[in-house]
Amino acid sequence: MQLFYSEHITPTTILLPEEESVHCTKVLRRSIGQTIQVIDGKGTMYDAEIIEIHKKQTICSIKTSHNNFGVHPYFLRMCVAPTKNIDRFEFFIEKAVEMGVNEIIPIQCENSERITVKPERLERICISAMKQSFKAQKPIIAPIQPCSTILSSKYEGVCCIAHCSDSEHKKNLFSQITKGIPTTIIIGPEGDFSKQEIQLAQQHNWIEVHLGTSRLRTETAAIAAVHTVYVKHSE
Repeated sequence: MQLFYSEHITPTTILLPEEESVHCTKVLRRSIGQTIQVIDGKGTMYDAEIIEIHKKQTICSIKTSHNNFGVHPYFLRMCVAPTKNIDRFEFFIEKAVEMGVNEIIPIQCENSERITVKPERLERICISAMKQSFKAQKPIIAPIQPCSTILSSKYEGVCCIAHCSDSEHKKNLFSQITKGIPTTIIIGPEGDFSKQEIQLAQQHNWIEVHLGTSRLRTETAAIAAVHTVYVKHSE
């Protein structure tokens, strides 16, 4: 099954934007009268019949809809410091979307080597991964925010910070995840969180966690955290 993505949906019709339209009609050679599957990024997948093909758009008539298509049964927010090599951060986003994540917040830490990202590119990666993994719910990609802002915020559910410093308070991430309870996890940069950032997390009652005995790169740690939540809710 090939999924297409559109934000232009009315109760009866769907308009495929130029990029999706070209892929549908020029690359895959779908034609008028054929049925395609379109996702809206909000959790619904539509069976739609192609009724008009234009140079820069394709119009479809909605036949049926399927709610909660590919929607994972939990809420996960990942706050991650973008890596110096942006390809690694983009790889994390792709894999996180494939497994299941609701919100990704890039963060700027004291030891960050990258303080900017390109939201439009991250959005495209997110949409591509959503289609590839047969999901209809698109995660929120938030603007980059200071680490201190995240650590000082009050989020519903369990909030965990994974850092590399020695601490007798660290718990295994898997043991802190509870089905039905929203989870927020923060992952620092290659140089890890600063002492001040860890202290701020402690002051705001973030749970200190580890992801195993190995020292992991930022993107590896972030993917491991997403996978841990995914596995916990697959039990």
